[in-house]
Amino acid sequence: MKIMKRTGLNLMFVAILLLLTSCYSNSIYFDLETQSVVRCNGTIKRLYLKSKDDKDDFLFEVCPDKKGSQSFSLKELNKNYSIQVIRNGAHLDLQHFKLRPEMEYEIENLSNGDAAGGGLSIRTDKNGLVVYADKTSCD
Repeated sequence: MKIMKRTGLNLMFVAILLLLTSCYSNSIYFDLETQSVVRCNGTIKRLYLKSKDDKDDFLFEVCPDKKGSQSFSLKELNKNYSIQVIRNGAHLDLQHFKLRPEMEYEIENLSNGDAAGGGLSIRTDKNGLVVYADKTSCD
């Protein structure tokens, strides 16, 4: 009888843990049409973008007293976010941000701390527009 109670409690604990983990996913995808990173559930609060050649690394964060959104356009940046250049810690004006031509980037959603998921890869064309993403939907 004691073994059954322990097993039942263990199963219940695992079920609750799985439920909590799935509720706080950082899963994202890239919408090629709108040139936007889209979060599958919730709003984007922090995004980290790094070029494959390690020359660019940026952190996009929601400004204090502002609201994040479910999608984050890399073409027309939302004024509710700030950009920090990780390499030197400087802040960058939104109008100065541009993806480089013919470059690959990794994007990571850091909105919910240690939550699962949250990464994708993109590639730009000669004009700096994203033409490939390894994740284009939540599925």
